[in-house]
Amino acid sequence: MSSIKNFSFILLVFALYFNQNMIAQSMDCASLLSYRKASHPYKFSNLSKSAICTTGKTYEFIVPLESGNEYRLSFFASSVFNHQIDFRIIDLNTNELILNLTGDSEMATDQSNALRDYFNDKINKLVHPHYDFIPANSTNLKIIIDIPNLDGSKPLKSSIYQSNLDEVKGCITIYIQDKKADDFGFR
Repeated sequence: MSSIKNFSFILLVFALYFNQNMIAQSMDCASLLSYRKASHPYKFSNLSKSAICTTGKTYEFIVPLESGNEYRLSFFASSVFNHQIDFRIIDLNTNELILNLTGDSEMATDQSNALRDYFNDKINKLVHPHYDFIPANSTNLKIIIDIPNLDGSKPLKSSIYQSNLDEVKGCITIYIQDKKADDFGFR
């Protein structure tokens, strides 16, 4: 009788693990980019990315920016992450921390969460946060995405291939728009 319970438990664990991996593999995060529309005068940039991510992990993404262009970055995530994702943006040429955006927390303000829409009094409607960059010189930005564990603790530095039954998988999208920079100043 005990061996039947053990076998049933092992079968249940295997089924849950297999089902979770099948769901993640069936996620089509890349198609999420096609749902985003650029806001005039910006255009969709091929630098945009969308990927399957899991709780308890840290991800890094390098974005090359060219001088003479303006860039607008927006972040989107599956609802399974409950707006709990932290984003940091670092200029790799200067190692300067440009943005430090916390997920929902007691310290988060209306506009400090990169994922949550907020009410804009000037235009009298809900808007999704975006961050504009006009690089003086060509540079690379490193976007660091920290997804806490389900218990809220910070991600551990571990193998990206390590699996855990307590992981939740979902899509994270970095949507980038660009346009030619306006000419200002003396020539």
